[in-house]
Amino acid sequence: MPLVGDVLASIRRGGREKMGKVGLEGHMEEMVRQAEEAHIGVLQALRTRYVELSSAVSDTAFLQQHVEATLHSITDLHTSIDQDVVSAVKGSVGEVGGVVRRWKEVQGSLEAANMLLDIHTLMEDSVKAATDHRFLESAEHLAKIESLLQEASEKEIEGELDIINALREELVTRRMELLYSISEVWQETLIWEEERQPDGERSVSLLVLPKGRKTSNWNGQQLQQMLGALYMLGELHRQITTLGRNLMKHFFEPIIQLGAEVKAVERSDGFVVTVTHGGKDSRGTRQATVVLMRLQEVFTILSKVLLSVVINTITSRETTLMHMLGTEIGNDFKDILIKDCIADAIPYSRAELSQFDKVKAATEDFQKFLVEKGFFEEQDKSLMEYAANVDVVFSNKACAHILERARTLMKQPLHVTVCITPLEPGGPLVVQDVTGRQLDQSTMRLEKLLSAKSLNMPKCQISTSVCDLVELIYETLEEACTSSPEYAGRLFYTVHNILTLYSHVVPTAHAHQLATLPQQAAIVHNNSMYLAHHALFLGHQYRLRLPQALRTATITTIDQAHELRKMASSIFLKAMQNHRTALITTLRESVCLDSLGCDASQAEKTQQGMRQVIHQLQLLHRVWQNVLPYRVYIKAISRLVSSVVEEVVARVVTLEDISADAALALITTLTLLKEFVPSLFKVEGEEEPGPGEALRYVTLWGKFSELIVVLGASLQDIQDRWAQGKGPLAHEFTPDEAKQLVRALFQNTDRRAKVLARIK
Repeated sequence: MPLVGDVLASIRRGGREKMGKVGLEGHMEEMVRQAEEAHIGVLQALRTRYVELSSAVSDTAFLQQHVEATLHSITDLHTSIDQDVVSAVKGSVGEVGGVVRRWKEVQGSLEAANMLLDIHTLMEDSVKAATDHRFLESAEHLAKIESLLQEASEKEIEGELDIINALREELVTRRMELLYSISEVWQETLIWEEERQPDGERSVSLLVLPKGRKTSNWNGQQLQQMLGALYMLGELHRQITTLGRNLMKHFFEPIIQLGAEVKAVERSDGFVVTVTHGGKDSRGTRQATVVLMRLQEVFTILSKVLLSVVINTITSRETTLMHMLGTEIGNDFKDILIKDCIADAIPYSRAELSQFDKVKAATEDFQKFLVEKGFFEEQDKSLMEYAANVDVVFSNKACAHILERARTLMKQPLHVTVCITPLEPGGPLVVQDVTGRQLDQSTMRLEKLLSAKSLNMPKCQISTSVCDLVELIYETLEEACTSSPEYAGRLFYTVHNILTLYSHVVPTAHAHQLATLPQQAAIVHNNSMYLAHHALFLGHQYRLRLPQALRTATITTIDQAHELRKMASSIFLKAMQNHRTALITTLRESVCLDSLGCDASQAEKTQQGMRQVIHQLQLLHRVWQNVLPYRVYIKAISRLVSSVVEEVVARVVTLEDISADAALALITTLTLLKEFVPSLFKVEGEEEPGPGEALRYVTLWGKFSELIVVLGASLQDIQDRWAQGKGPLAHEFTPDEAKQLVRALFQNTDRRAKVLARIK
């Protein structure tokens, strides 16, 4: 450097210059000695305090003064050299270079010692500030310490590494202690109190500035300092998250969802905000305008005593606690307010839609209020946009409400029924309840639908709930006829969705009853057919009455009529399969036809088993005869009887040996079934069936009757009934089956052989 060159040139000169050299060197040597003493003293004192954990640091103030005095002397020397000898020392670089280097080393070591002393002083000041509740000042000291430690680490000064590490650990400890102190004060500043009454009423209070803090010393500025300190320490976000969660849980959610009441009181020791509600099972006033007013009251009070505090951030951009709280819980608050307040306030019908204007205005005012307070950003207008977009929201909600009503009707009990029946033979169909009272609305719908007498509904029973469901469908379509094209289209497809929903909800909601109760499957079959019947004609009835824009579209529900009929058949067919399985199981396990052939003592057990089968059929007859349409009932009961007859015939024909007593027992057992079956075809209100009705509907009934005859016949009778393949026996049995019966019934004789030879 030029200054060093000037000093060296000055030293080479004699006389006055030599005396200057001696004075300069002596002065520098003395400062080097003092600097080394000060440096060593600082290191020893700080090492004793932070490394060896001793509290004897009373001499650090003296050491700091010593270091500062030495640095001041070095500065004076620098100035003296610059002023007195700068023009005379050019060219003497080699002679005094060593002195200059020592001077720089001494200056660097003293600066390092002074930095460490500054860190210690800041540490002590931070502790004192925290003790006096000057939290922001304490946090600022800790931030400076962290910066100085980073600077000291970058210089990598030899001999000071252990002290720097110890100071860094001390910094962490001080930060934790400061956070603990602030947390204690924060908890004393904001106190949550909960009170429950025996009647279930619950009150939650937030006390701000409690009595434990003197209001004269605890003002907004000190609260601002505490929040600023939390921000600098990186802990403010966590505290705001906790505060936001508590406000949502104890204040905002009860007010919005439960209609909780709000009460604010200013006391000598602070402010108290109390929210009271009767519990989850009770609902207070949940009018949207009232809820918004109560929320605004809470925000006003909290803003006055807490949330309006300004926080200075590192980016020098001021923000408030309200703004930070809005950033944290704003989205959740909007979601719950829209879902459980504003959306609930939107009516289900167009007649009440004008009443929503008050809610819309209150929502706009509340949105502006929150923007002014800083809870919402100015560009955030989601609440106003939701309230303003009421037409779309209304149509969504109205259609959802219709579907919900439909779902509720679908889940109602099936056994509460009405009857579709003509008041007189050949007359028009009417809908009557169990007391015989005519249901005019449903009857009118049915008469209008069937005015052409085409595709007439047969007499049957349907659930009351399905009548209400059909009425809901017609009400929806009637409203569509007087609505805007967009809303009318939504309503029509809501009807379409109701029919689709029925095919999915009913089999699931009534699954247990359908699997265990015969009547339920029959009623669901009728309900589905009744709905399908109306679905066939809905499009034709309303296509020309809907708004003009929809008349050119495909307006039909015929596709759902097919799905409903398919569901009806599927459910009833599954029930039929279950009943058939139960009947066959009873035949195989209780009737025991296989063992009766060789053991006549089983006759009583066999007859008891057959009575069980008859009882099962009788139960189905009693349950189904007045529920199902007559033709459907006849087909269903015939199919089940046919399954029983087929099983009985197959079992008896395959017997290898039938004794005379066993044959008589079989005749008795089979006769029980034969005499009972015709009664299954007698239905109240229908024509009395003829004697041959069973033969008409039951498969193998003729074979079954012929089997009973053969079991009691002689060889000659059998030969006569075969009649060279033209008799009744030959009509019902194959030659192999007839021969098997002869072999099982009669012993091996020449006469039996002749009869067997003629059966071909």
